[in-house]
Amino acid sequence: MIRYFDKFIIKKIEEPFDKDNIKTDSTVLISFYNKENKEVEETKFGYISLDKIFKSIDSNEKICLDNCFIENFSLEEYRQSRKLSNDFLVKFIDFSANNSFFYCTDKEKNIDFSNAEFNSDSVGFHNTYFNSGKTVLFDNSIFNCDIYFDYALFKDLDISFNNASFNKNIVSFKNTIFTTGFKKFENINFNNSDVSFLNVEFGDGDLIFANSVFNSGKISFKVSRIGKGRVDFVRVNFGKGDVIFEKVDFGQGDVNFRAAVFGNGKVDFTRCEFDDGDVSFNDVDFGDGDLSFAGTDFGNGKVSFKLALFGIGKLDFHFSKFGIGDIIFERTIFKDGNIDFRAVDFGEGRITFNKAVFGNGEVTFEASELANGRISFRRTIFGSGIFNFEMARFQNAELIIDDVNFGQGKVSFKQSRFALLSLKSSQMNNYFDLRVEECGHLDLSNTIVKDIIDIDSVELKTNIKGLDISGIRLLGRIFIDWKLNDVKKLIYAQNTGHLNRAEQFRVLKENYNLNGQYEYEDEAYIEFKRCESKFLLEKSKQENIFKRIWENVNYVFRYIVFDKVGLYATNPIRVLFSMTVIYLIFSLIYIVIPLLFHDSAIISSLFEAGDIRDLNLVEKAFYHSAITFLTIGYGDYYPAGAMRWLSGVEGFIGLFLMSYFTVAFVRKILR
Repeated sequence: MIRYFDKFIIKKIEEPFDKDNIKTDSTVLISFYNKENKEVEETKFGYISLDKIFKSIDSNEKICLDNCFIENFSLEEYRQSRKLSNDFLVKFIDFSANNSFFYCTDKEKNIDFSNAEFNSDSVGFHNTYFNSGKTVLFDNSIFNCDIYFDYALFKDLDISFNNASFNKNIVSFKNTIFTTGFKKFENINFNNSDVSFLNVEFGDGDLIFANSVFNSGKISFKVSRIGKGRVDFVRVNFGKGDVIFEKVDFGQGDVNFRAAVFGNGKVDFTRCEFDDGDVSFNDVDFGDGDLSFAGTDFGNGKVSFKLALFGIGKLDFHFSKFGIGDIIFERTIFKDGNIDFRAVDFGEGRITFNKAVFGNGEVTFEASELANGRISFRRTIFGSGIFNFEMARFQNAELIIDDVNFGQGKVSFKQSRFALLSLKSSQMNNYFDLRVEECGHLDLSNTIVKDIIDIDSVELKTNIKGLDISGIRLLGRIFIDWKLNDVKKLIYAQNTGHLNRAEQFRVLKENYNLNGQYEYEDEAYIEFKRCESKFLLEKSKQENIFKRIWENVNYVFRYIVFDKVGLYATNPIRVLFSMTVIYLIFSLIYIVIPLLFHDSAIISSLFEAGDIRDLNLVEKAFYHSAITFLTIGYGDYYPAGAMRWLSGVEGFIGLFLMSYFTVAFVRKILR
């Protein structure tokens, strides 16, 4: 029979009907028309009166309504006609209504099967039409048989199976079509039945399964389609069997599975489609079976798994897609199963895993994408499994991992891209691969590092544009190339004070020493001392004028003597060069002074003035300067007048710089 039509016309004709052992005195001819008012099919049904059906019920006869037209069927009317109570249970010994047509002459009337008990081997409503009433009621009905609504059509009316009980093996709505109107399956006990809503069109209107119970049977909504309206599976117990929602189109309304319970069977939401409504799996217990949302499109609504409990089975989200709505996994508990977010497109919303607890399974976000927005893991707990963010593409988004206690598993962000990657205040217990491809800002502030943080990469350039390691507690090591990553520039680019920068450079200095990278250690040490000096100078501005003057003098002294002369004893060549420059300066002074002051000169203790063996003025200056600077003191030439004071100063400077050179040189050699 035709399943898609716009309207129909009923015509009763006085001729006998005989089909498939169904014989009636009258026939009903129904013509079906499309939207263009063109007749698309004409079907004949046997006409059976309501009174005849009621008499069959009275006598407990088999009731076969196959291929029949049934007008205004109502068990409520039956009870009233027999003066029975409204909740009287009407029993059907043997019942079928395949290929039949139920019709109400008044759209405010119900097609009423409520409070019925079906006791045959099976009850069939195959290819049955329910039309033109207000509601199809099976409320409080008991099915002690297999029940089939395959290919049935519920057109433009509400449907209610509230509080029904299915006690046999099969409940089947395969290929059924529901059009507009609400569909209520609340408080149903499906017991151990296999329940199939395979390839069902639910149409527009609310679909409600709230508080229903499925036990050990298999449940399938595979490739079903839902229109506009609310989808409600609140507090449903899905039992121990497999639950299949594969390729379901959930339509445009909100979808709510709050507080639902799944057993240990497979739960499959693969390639489902959610539209712009909110999706809630809050407080859901997913059991210990495998759970798949692979390839699912969650639309643009808010998606929430808050307080959900995932079991030890595999949790698979790979290739799923989210829109602009927020995604919430707050206080969610993941047991020891593997968690797969590979290649997920997180859209543009905010994703939160705050206070979530991960077990010992592998957690992977490999090759996932977030166009804009933020993923946050605040006060999250990880187990001993691998945490993998390799090749993630968050170049315009932020990944915030704040105050997190990482477990014993390896953590990798290799070849990923982030606008911001923050591990602030986290405890990093094991190897961390931070060889990112690109990172606008890497925040390691106030972390506790117990193992290795690896930022060096020989495979590609690690392009980090901002770095913060302030307050880090380094119990392990950091491998980061000072030159390739331009660490000095990264730290100076921070919007922070000199003391904070000094502390970061100090940590790096100690780290490079542990790594045996002594050249980088020296670089970090120099910047540490420079920032420390600037901090002391800045701090003195809060003191009285005498302390400010003293600190300014002290700063200039440190800047010239410690920094410029020898880079804080890290560069013996520079000290040697400084010694040479100072020697030349004093030598030139010894030439000029005698020309200006006649009582100042360098005098020979061996030769009289004018003796050809005596050195000339320039030779005396350079010779005396060398002997004085190197503190040799032969005594063959000595200073007179003001030259004595200068010689004393040069001797002190020479002694100091030679000691300075010795320290710097030995420091280099010993390392």
